Amino acid sequence: MFLHFLQTKEHKEAFLELAHLVASADGFVHKKERDYLQSFMEEMEIKHTDISFSKEKQLGDIIGGLKDEHIKNIFFAEILLLIYADGDFNDDEKKITNEMKRLFGFSDETFEALRDWVVRMEQLKVEGLKLILNT
Repeated sequence: MFLHFLQTKEHKEAFLELAHLVASADGFVHKKERDYLQSFMEEMEIKHTDISFSKEKQLGDIIGGLKDEHIKNIFFAEILLLIYADGDFNDDEKKITNEMKRLFGFSDETFEALRDWVVRMEQLKVEGLKLILNT
């Protein structure tokens, strides 16, 4: 949704590393999460063969160097959309979002505003599906 604002290869690759880390946090990548990962790559015009991930990288290694507030907001909003894609906000995902919040220096208010927006987006998708399928 907002990934087209990422201009550097470094930011795009960091985001994809983060997204893969988050999607596999609970040990299973749900189909909806896989769909999101694919759409992320399409939006950023990256082919799967253009990237390579280090399995040893930790969250801080991936996002610890981000300084631009707009980039942090994009990363956080998109990751929250990914987390809520499968309808489950599990303990592993909560741990990651709390660590992202800390690393990014987000206030509770900023975190809640982004999380509330994501929840509303998911509700609107469900509402849209109901309208389409019930008509």
